[in-house]
Amino acid sequence: MARDRRACRKAENPQSVLADKREGITAKLFGREGRSVFLAMSILFVIGLSLCFWSESQGNPALAEVGLSQSQGSMEGKEVRFGVPQSALFTTVTTSFTTGTVNNMHDTLTPMGGFVAMLHMMLNVVFGGKGVGLMNMILYALLAVFICGLMVGRTPEYLGKKIEGREMKLTALCIIIHPLLILTFTAIALATTAGRAGVTNEGFHGLSQVLYEFASSAANNGSGFEGLADNTLFWNVTTGAAMFFGRYLSIVIQLAIAGSLMKKHEVNESAGTLRTGTGSFSIILVFVVYIFAALTFFPALALGPIAEQLTLLG
Repeated sequence: MARDRRACRKAENPQSVLADKREGITAKLFGREGRSVFLAMSILFVIGLSLCFWSESQGNPALAEVGLSQSQGSMEGKEVRFGVPQSALFTTVTTSFTTGTVNNMHDTLTPMGGFVAMLHMMLNVVFGGKGVGLMNMILYALLAVFICGLMVGRTPEYLGKKIEGREMKLTALCIIIHPLLILTFTAIALATTAGRAGVTNEGFHGLSQVLYEFASSAANNGSGFEGLADNTLFWNVTTGAAMFFGRYLSIVIQLAIAGSLMKKHEVNESAGTLRTGTGSFSIILVFVVYIFAALTFFPALALGPIAEQLTLLG
């Protein structure tokens, strides 16, 4: 029979009843642990939305040089009725929640606007769809708890279970699958004639097209930089493989982590336990996500949208 951990704690420690009464409405809605995860996801989303909106609002310097007004922002590929604000919002939402729908042409986004769309699919933790974002964010929470425990001497525990070597090995393996699929298939596409045949843009934007395609596939998103001529045997097979392995390999490993934690006995919170239901832990979680994204994806992004943006500014 499942037991209510909070009810047990209240029975053992009546003072915890007073603490629960002081909890805010968000803690009551999400739970303290859930609130931290939700806050971290919200911070990631707002940062991405702000960058996308700012970039699209600045317009395209290349078009401004030929005399086209950029007073309304970069309107290439966008519907006038939506404009930049709704287009930037929809772009960020569809790549964060893995819906795949679009209300503007992502291939015509400014480099940094496309960077946000790609990054959120590469992170695959910004809310996500069908629980995917939550499952992946839990992995980063385990990683954050373990790293902080090593740095400050706190006991690595999460949800009342000790985090040990087995869980960390599985977590590291699961986290590396997503970038491994995206970057490996991107390299194969750029190294083969069949892959390069679908690239319709030269230079940095051509790399961005390929990166976006496999990021979208691995995240099971469905949107794309539609300038890419991807309705060929090569692209259908490789994107299908990225979609299949990107989803199911992660699920298998996550189930193994859950099974490992389920077998462990619960441990009581102590003075050495890192508190994971606080706003500070949400900030730590955001930094951990961005650090690992930089370690895995930054070189590819630097050769794609970032280099394209620097070229426009130059």
